[in-house]
Amino acid sequence: MDLIEISIATALVSLLVYVGLFFACAACKWQWVLKLGFIFEPLVKLCKLPRCCSFYFLMCFVNLSSSLPTLSGFYKKGLVSNDKQVIAAVLTAGLPIMLWYVVFLTGPLVIGLFGVKNGVCFLAVWACIGLVQTVIGVTYSRIKLSEPAQEQDCEYGYSYVGGDFKTKITDAFRESLKMAVKVLRILAPVIFILYLITGSEEIMTYVKAGLRPIAGIFPLASEEALLIAITAAVNLIPALSMAPQFIVDGLPVIDAFMAIVVGMFLFNIFEIFHAFIPYNVAFFGRKPGLKVAMALFLSIGISELVVISLLWSIKVFA
Repeated sequence: MDLIEISIATALVSLLVYVGLFFACAACKWQWVLKLGFIFEPLVKLCKLPRCCSFYFLMCFVNLSSSLPTLSGFYKKGLVSNDKQVIAAVLTAGLPIMLWYVVFLTGPLVIGLFGVKNGVCFLAVWACIGLVQTVIGVTYSRIKLSEPAQEQDCEYGYSYVGGDFKTKITDAFRESLKMAVKVLRILAPVIFILYLITGSEEIMTYVKAGLRPIAGIFPLASEEALLIAITAAVNLIPALSMAPQFIVDGLPVIDAFMAIVVGMFLFNIFEIFHAFIPYNVAFFGRKPGLKVAMALFLSIGISELVVISLLWSIKVFA
């Protein structure tokens, strides 16, 4: 990527951040907006989270890039009132997020590359990773959270202001813009630098070389599987593209699936530095952001290790 492409990518991410913050502010003006997340209300009740989190889970499923800014907006508005609720919400969102990947990002691609049967099986593996993370989030929330405090002036815990449509939209625009300026003052330079680093072929060559001994720790049975894992750790799409060819050449399907999940686990090691910490610190502040980043890193890593172990067990014992 050249500087122009990096600048465009940074601007796009910044726009999506603003969209998420705007949704959060708009939702605080109209109760019906929050009610759009009704499908996730049973999960919210199970986790003892504020009801506005049902809208956050909906955003994770339909507009992932704006979901974390939406939660940040609720946090700044006081609808999500403490760090533990933020951590519980972010962890529990594992399954909605993976469903977004399955439906909107990798689903058509994977089925096209692997065929219907193997493609559906692989998407089930992805959904399983999200399910394990959601179980971790539910467990955390049941242990750490008390029942939500009594709601304020409405059932979603926020005092809804009067005014016509134009006034509410204007207020939401101003409030979200003010939040976005504070967030992007930290986040935008970090995003730009990260795109600059990941766009350097020389740097990524060293990264791949460093990943090889780590990938070798996992039960990958062949050089082809190892190559898939290392590629997936850097860029998932090329790994998904090369896996079907290796399967045609004799690599067992389950080995290809395991290699991709191993690559995702390796990617998670870098994710804490180039996404989890910068994004969460920017959205929630230094101390809460670091807590959320570490919780995400551990829960995603554990979820992927559980699925790797499950695939290995199926391979060995089935």
